[in-house]
Parts: sequence; structure tokens; C-alpha cells
Amino acid sequence: MEYPSTLILTADHDDRVSPLHSLKFIAALQEAVRDSKFQNNPVLLRVYQKAGHGAGKPTSKRIEEATDILTFLSKSLNVDTVNV
Repeated sequence: MEYPSTLILTADHDDRVSPLHSLKFIAALQEAVRDSKFQNNPVLLRVYQKAGHGAGKPTSKRIEEATDILTFLSKSLNVDTVNV
């Protein structure tokens, strides 16, 4: 069995959703695919430092998060990018 490409995002100062939940979830996924010869898709976790949940994020953190998401999607979907 092959899991889809997975990107989990969390922040170390999130007061609504404990980062521990994301860590436990990604650990379970990585354990499930560890010995799979069929798993070629990435299972990734990104923990933002000095960041919280949603609306309290500064613009720089929002840009960083959007960049991570778009890069992940681009790589996962094999989208050709154009240098401008």
C-alpha cells in the first residue's frame, strides 16, 4: 500500500492544536510506511518556530507557510515551473 504525498504543518507555540498531535500523527504514518517497498511519496512534517495558530501569524510566517505549501504541491504534482 502506498500513502499519498503528505505535508503536515504545525507551530511550536500553537495554543489551539498542540504540536504533539502532529508529531504523533506523522510518527504513525512514518512507521506505517517505513518498510514498504511501494512507498515513494514523501511523508513530511514542518514545525514553524516562534509561531502560533492562524490569525496571530506575522506576514513573514504566512509567506513562509505559503511557500512551503506551494513548493510541496509543485513537487508532488510534478508541475513544471518557469523562472521569471
